[in-house]
This record gives sequence, structure tokens and C-alpha cells, in this order.
Amino acid sequence: MTIDTKHVQAIVMLPGPQRYEYFVKRVVEGGVVWSLFRQGWALAKKEDGTLVFPLWPEREFAAICVDYEWTGYEPQSFALSELVDELLPQLEQDGVATGVFYTPGARDVMPTPGLLRRDLLDERRRAADPSSTDEGDA
Repeated sequence: MTIDTKHVQAIVMLPGPQRYEYFVKRVVEGGVVWSLFRQGWALAKKEDGTLVFPLWPEREFAAICVDYEWTGYEPQSFALSELVDELLPQLEQDGVATGVFYTPGARDVMPTPGLLRRDLLDERRRAADPSSTDEGDA
């Protein structure tokens, strides 16, 4: 799916928590997540040296960061099931953070792999049963 430039610009300008919510919903809807690849996956670093695996909900958003930070990398997709079942548990085991929806000006959304996995599974459950709410989950 190709998204138009105005939509990309509007979404990129959202505050971190809203970009995170957009990410979770779009990834669950599409069943695909994007990262960057060039002879290996792109990684960033937090100020404390912790490695961060960046993720985007759509190709266009990943491509923006190629132009600014990861020259030579290419956006590459993989299935949501691969992210949830394999990658996030492995990142958590390895102590690697997730960088959700980086933009050229913001790296402020870095949930733990476990939190991201839980949020994706919760959203997938809600999408499968729109009548369910969190009110009964206490």
C-alpha cells in the first residue's frame, strides 16, 4: 500500500505516544512490519549504549530514515507473526530495545520488546473481536 506525502508528513509530526498507537494499529491491520536492511539489520544506540532495533508501520516511514541516517540500507518487511513469535522474544533475551517509528527528529518511543509484544497481541485480540473492551479485564 502506498500512502500519500501529506499523510506521511502529518503522521511523522505526531507526538511519540500517538505514533506508537498508529504503529500498533497499522501493523496489526496490515500484518507486516518494516525495518532497514543492508548485509544485516539496522541498529541504533541509546545514550547508555543499549542497542535498539528500529521498526516502522509502513515502508514510506522507514524510507525517510534511510535518507537521513541509514544511507545504503533498504526498507524490508517481515510478517507480524515473525515479529511477535520470534524477533521480540529474541530481542528481549538479548537486551536489545525496540525503536518504534523513529523519525528524522525523534527517537522517543523505545518500549521494551515485552511491552511491544503485549500491545500488539492486545490489539490483535481487539481487532479479531471488536465487541471486546478492556473494561472487563481487571
